[in-house]
Amino acid sequence: MSSKSNQPLLSTSESFGHNLRMSNQLIQRDLSAQLARMGLGIGQWFALRALWEGDGLTQTELAQKSGIAGPAMVATVRNLLNAGLVTRHRPKGDRRKYVIVLTDRGRALERPALESALEANAVALSGVDPQDVAACLRVLRAAQQNLQAAAEGIQLAPEAEEMIALAGR
Repeated sequence: MSSKSNQPLLSTSESFGHNLRMSNQLIQRDLSAQLARMGLGIGQWFALRALWEGDGLTQTELAQKSGIAGPAMVATVRNLLNAGLVTRHRPKGDRRKYVIVLTDRGRALERPALESALEANAVALSGVDPQDVAACLRVLRAAQQNLQAAAEGIQLAPEAEEMIALAGR
């Protein structure tokens, strides 16, 4: 709070980060409800989405592309394995890694799950001019690039990485 006016330095309605977080929470809630009807959790969705765009990722690559941190990724892959949506094998030549591959069942979920995501986006953007949506996407991509550039060279403690991953669920 500013001591002069008892007004916040930055109101939540004017905060880019706050509005982004609230919108993300609401769209994920809507998408989660739709995915649950398919037997999927939101973490599984993020992992499957990454695999639909590039199957046969190592577990580390999958974690990076889906934004799911280490321990949470282990649990997500385990759940996907148990549901029969992926298989996991060690590549020849590097027995330390696991490669995650979609099964036919995992591939079959792509269309209905992506349709659910499109529906969640349509609800969120109902009544918004397409030019405004395009401008918003440009701003979001620019913000991501700025933040990624600022984060280069910063090594976070594993606990901080886990907290960030949990906050994104």
